[in-house]
Amino acid sequence: APASCDAASKIWSSDTTHLLVSVSGWSARAVGSGRANTTAMLANGATNYVGDTSGAAFYANALANGVPAGCVTSKDDWFLGSLGEMKLMYDNLQGLGGFEVYPYWSSNGDVDIGNGAYNYDFDIGAPSFLRRDLLFRVRPIRSF
Repeated sequence: APASCDAASKIWSSDTTHLLVSVSGWSARAVGSGRANTTAMLANGATNYVGDTSGAAFYANALANGVPAGCVTSKDDWFLGSLGEMKLMYDNLQGLGGFEVYPYWSSNGDVDIGNGAYNYDFDIGAPSFLRRDLLFRVRPIRSF
């Protein structure tokens, strides 16, 4: 998404306590998995997970509806990138995408620790695993 669509402070999901198995594990971290992960984050899950209504996935999905007002895009297929997709952005868009040198949320959680999720740190170029209720940046992506 354009730099104007970069959200500065979002939690990973409005449900910060329940497991979301479908966005965990190696296959969910792969390039091409972000859209399915975002869809899972927005839906109610089988392990009492309540779909995101205000966090990173919700924000990424909201770009399809012209939100926020300062974000101008004619596309309607935005989602929260997987760790693999975030690494590609870090490797290929440094100096081009207006990225801040801060962590950005990915669409990946973990089944072993219910209240944790992964971000990709654009300062050090590596993923981190932290609590879902912490505030980090969000940069939605889309397939092309």
